Amino acid sequence: MSMAEHNLLVVDKDDEFVSAAKELFEGRLPVARSIEEASQTAESGDLRMLLLGPSFSNDESLEHIRNLHNQDPALILMMVADTVTADLLRGAMRAGVSDVIEAPLDESKIEAAIEQFAHDVLKRRTAGKPAAEPVRTEQRGAIVTVTSAKGGSGKTVTATNVALLLNRFPDKKVVLVDADLQFGDVCLLLQLEPRFTMVNAAHELHHLDGEMLDSLLTEHPSGLKVLAAPLEPAFADDITTAGLMQMLDILQESYDYVVVDTASMLDELILSLIEKADHVLMVVDMDLPSVKNAKLALETLRLLKFSTQNVQLVMNRNNSKAKLDNKEIESALKMEIKASVPSDAAVPNSVNEGRPIVETDPRGKIAKGFESVAELIAGKIPEGTSRGGLFGRK
Repeated sequence: MSMAEHNLLVVDKDDEFVSAAKELFEGRLPVARSIEEASQTAESGDLRMLLLGPSFSNDESLEHIRNLHNQDPALILMMVADTVTADLLRGAMRAGVSDVIEAPLDESKIEAAIEQFAHDVLKRRTAGKPAAEPVRTEQRGAIVTVTSAKGGSGKTVTATNVALLLNRFPDKKVVLVDADLQFGDVCLLLQLEPRFTMVNAAHELHHLDGEMLDSLLTEHPSGLKVLAAPLEPAFADDITTAGLMQMLDILQESYDYVVVDTASMLDELILSLIEKADHVLMVVDMDLPSVKNAKLALETLRLLKFSTQNVQLVMNRNNSKAKLDNKEIESALKMEIKASVPSDAAVPNSVNEGRPIVETDPRGKIAKGFESVAELIAGKIPEGTSRGGLFGRK
């Protein structure tokens, strides 16, 4: 099975189960004997899926598995059990396991489990909606999901600058949603100190409406509104995927553009944000790890039967000194680069100052690069700084 190579780890104490798994994967399967060892291997960042053996289908182990899931929510966790009971299934799901497979293990069962994972993500996305309801109406705003498969690729810088550029349209309302639930930096990059965050919205979901959600947004001097991420990583657990989707539905009713910044991973939340988006901007840095991770992410989307039709490739820090050229990257990712932003020391300086480059140097080459990204979504961007400039609306 192709995804076994370096991307799948089997975890079990039992020699018989490990031998059967190795035989199934033609001996190419890396093995860990404990959750602790699996946790250390997961820190390398190369794993996409863990196959947990029957040794761990007990309550004590499930608590350790929950910690492993919290350490890296992007990992797909599958469990094999001698007998699949309702209690085990419920406990495993709460611990972050995507599915429990009944022994004996075989390739078709694993493939079926991955298919079911993809189906469940889509099912949750459309749960409770009548079949005839259209996905989108003219009155609803466009969702722009900004994603990256590797941290440090410039995703948040792209999201903030693109949102500010879209906010230049005098007749359009724009909101920026920080969906990096544990380590969101949107407010840091915009020098904002939010009084409320999406945690407040999550606690009011039962009677949340446009007016209430609007009161929880933070306003940038340009007029751009921001739905801030939780202030501490621990509060991320308060935000469910369904809850965030509900917030986006409400924002779509009042805002023309809902720009969503995300974490650099591929979990159920990110898959739902990609599936819900009208535009997906995938930011790729011009280095080999970033391209490799983007390739894995795109392959995973295709494996999970997600359409990549709305995904547009954005090359960040595009420069002539890189060892890779654009044609090599397009060939590796099987996708055309739609826009690019040049590399320049002014960008990290703007980040440190908390003043986005499209406002401090609106006619510079970096700002023009971000304009090329924003124009993928909205066409020609008006000249000048965002509404109200640097000092707010008059």
